[in-house]
Amino acid sequence: MPNTGKTTPEGDPIGNNVTADRAIRQAVNFGIDRNALVEGILEGYGSPAYGPVSGLPWEQKEADIEDGQIDRAKQILAEGGWSDKDNDGVVEKNGQPAEFTILYPASDSIRQALALSVAEQIKPLGIRAVVEGKSWDEIGPLMHSNVILFGWGSQDPTEVYNLYHSESAQGDFNNAGYYANSKIDETLDLAMGAPTQEEAIAFWKAAQWDGQTGFTTKGDAAWAWLVNLDHTYFVNTCLDIGTPQIEPHGHGWPITANISEWQWT
Repeated sequence: MPNTGKTTPEGDPIGNNVTADRAIRQAVNFGIDRNALVEGILEGYGSPAYGPVSGLPWEQKEADIEDGQIDRAKQILAEGGWSDKDNDGVVEKNGQPAEFTILYPASDSIRQALALSVAEQIKPLGIRAVVEGKSWDEIGPLMHSNVILFGWGSQDPTEVYNLYHSESAQGDFNNAGYYANSKIDETLDLAMGAPTQEEAIAFWKAAQWDGQTGFTTKGDAAWAWLVNLDHTYFVNTCLDIGTPQIEPHGHGWPITANISEWQWT
């Protein structure tokens, strides 16, 4: 949403006049080199992410893009009315420079590196990002009006609903950017109400991209997904930890979930 003076129930500001422009969001998505992020920051322990459900049965593979497309990103900006008229390296539109802040939790070195790297990657597009690390207490009131480097990842498709349905925008972590598209809402509602998993998956995929619209890069580009990281551990060679499951973003299903199966060999 643009900044029109609206606030959350707690009085926190909503909206950002730069990221509210779809051309900015699409340009960022196409301009980022996710493979470079995986290799340079995750040291290969991860994979590029183009949406919230990579590798899961409800992923829409047709929504994937070829990233690192600097020329295409510049073209999108130009067609969207963004140009560098004063030759300061930053494109503008109607007097508004393409500048925003990327906030990350200061305690997380991986997110720090991702935020700094993305800021460097989008600089050649004429987009200036200021990177700041803060505590979650500080980020909370700012997360509806700034770019936040979140970590998500669930094995439950309802996370898609929580991230993209307009009714999920209640002033908390879910749909923090107050994204709203009535067609996407309708598709997500159909997914939630589908009588079978197979029918639901078709709607989950359509919400990502149905050939004409979607919340991923080819459509509204509501988020810029970066990477899926592998959870890595050092394990003593004498410890057999069995077969761990694929872990979601780690708030409550850690590697110790199957500790009853562990054996000292």
